[in-house]
Amino acid sequence: MTDNHTSPQHGASPDLTTPNSNPNKGTASLYRFDMALPHCQWWLAITSPQISYNRGALDYDILEMRQRLEDANAWAAEFVDSWGIETRREWHQMIYRLAMGEVHGNMWEYEFNRRGFVSAKQWQDRLNNNGNEVAQGEMRYLDVVYRHVGSAGFRAWDFCRGSFLVRAGYAVGKVTAEECAFLLNYLSQQAQRYFSSWDHYLQSFIFGRNYWEYINDEDDDIDNIPYLLSNGFHVGFSAFFEALDNDPDSPIPALAWDTALPLMEPPESLTAILNEIAEDEK
Repeated sequence: MTDNHTSPQHGASPDLTTPNSNPNKGTASLYRFDMALPHCQWWLAITSPQISYNRGALDYDILEMRQRLEDANAWAAEFVDSWGIETRREWHQMIYRLAMGEVHGNMWEYEFNRRGFVSAKQWQDRLNNNGNEVAQGEMRYLDVVYRHVGSAGFRAWDFCRGSFLVRAGYAVGKVTAEECAFLLNYLSQQAQRYFSSWDHYLQSFIFGRNYWEYINDEDDDIDNIPYLLSNGFHVGFSAFFEALDNDPDSPIPALAWDTALPLMEPPESLTAILNEIAEDEK
């Protein structure tokens, strides 16, 4: 571990509802999924961490993630229970929040940025001056996360789940083919914007997943701090990376991180539904 991690340069995320200057505007083939194209392979690869511990049910290299989907309605119903999303609008609202890193990706954002402006000793002094044992444990965890992934924090946890919902949404009819292509490309751009390598992305994902397990566990935080600071919850750190390393079907090792991604305009259907959501939230 080092204390001088440098994240890739990134500015504000582009607006999903604003057309860009894409010279290929209107080219239908840009939205066609073709597994022979490197950028399409990349679109699927960003979901790999989420799929890796669901290998019994899901496939890496199938857009819909399932070889046979006998009952799309039954699978869609599972997302009502687990995500609270049912309508097409609810699906897109959640995907948008994940794409922006607004579900769990921006948790501790201020603290991650603050950690970047102090030395390890100054952070330790701040930790020592906090008399709350739970807060001290969380600050230790934040420090470990920062040393591995910098200010990118937990964003991969959101981007990966966003790509998972896009693909599942396409499979169950909540996301159109054009929306699916655009959103997978956008989430891939977000990953390349905030991370510098697959390892960087994977570390952010598992740190974010582990913290999500921590905040959702029913036991008291004071009892869970040792798990947070050791090998994690359920799918622990070592088990996660071992599973990916030993999975011959994992697409990540074969793909260059800096694979070129196309410039794509948001489909009109996506722009319309996101604008509708934005108007209602005013």
